[in-house]
Amino acid sequence: MIFMVESIPKEIIKELQSVCQLHEEAVCNHDKCREFSESLSGILVRLEDLKFYRMADRLMSILLNCKPKEASHCEKANLVGEMMKEITKEAKRAAGK
Repeated sequence: MIFMVESIPKEIIKELQSVCQLHEEAVCNHDKCREFSESLSGILVRLEDLKFYRMADRLMSILLNCKPKEASHCEKANLVGEMMKEITKEAKRAAGK
């Protein structure tokens, strides 16, 4: 699904890229998974503060699918990973990168 993305500030795009990479490391690591969730929550708050509501809503959708569990594999790791990659790609494209 393609959405029009607001022109997100470059520093937030860099944070999204970092969080996307963190998610890849977090798939089987509960602590990294929790760090991913907390980092993404922080970006969500910043996007809302900057009035980038469409992107903030998309991050909220990711967080709704992300439920860190101890001692078990994340059932939605692939879904969340693909959502993160798509959002990061769209934000970069909207920023003209």
